[in-house]
Amino acid sequence: MLQDVTSDIYHLLHPKMVFFVTSIDKSGKPNVMTCAWATPVSEEPPIVIVCISKESYTAELIRQTKEFVINIPTKKLLKALWTCGKTSGRDTDKFRKAGLKIMDAKKVGPPAVAGCAGYIECKLWKTVDAGECHVFFGKVLSAYADEIYVEKGLWKGNAEIPLHLGGSRIVYFR
Repeated sequence: MLQDVTSDIYHLLHPKMVFFVTSIDKSGKPNVMTCAWATPVSEEPPIVIVCISKESYTAELIRQTKEFVINIPTKKLLKALWTCGKTSGRDTDKFRKAGLKIMDAKKVGPPAVAGCAGYIECKLWKTVDAGECHVFFGKVLSAYADEIYVEKGLWKGNAEIPLHLGGSRIVYFR
């Protein structure tokens, strides 16, 4: 028998990779949030989207500075993912609270999260209103990954990339 899951449709499209989105305010103060809604939408030119709540501080910063970084963590950063997903950067330095280290991005102002398996640096190309979210289209300016976890552009089994199932459930890609 089929069950109505209309109120939870996004769960049918999970698991999704869990990652950090980093942004920066106009004065240079960095911010980091946990996110699971992203996907590539074009290979030529390379464009990705991230979907972020309109009410979030990160959405505000991306709209202001027009840049962001997708930081792909491994299982080692699970505790920091939870911390950054439950705290607002408006009032808290989430890098400090989560024990994350900052590293310079290669081509954008927002920093990257040190120790991640991969990074995608984006310049905002377009913003689309999508219900409670903004869909941010980012032109990829730079993408790089730790060779320990990637071979010929594909994740190796040792990467243990967190995948969000919904709610507080996480599994790992191996």
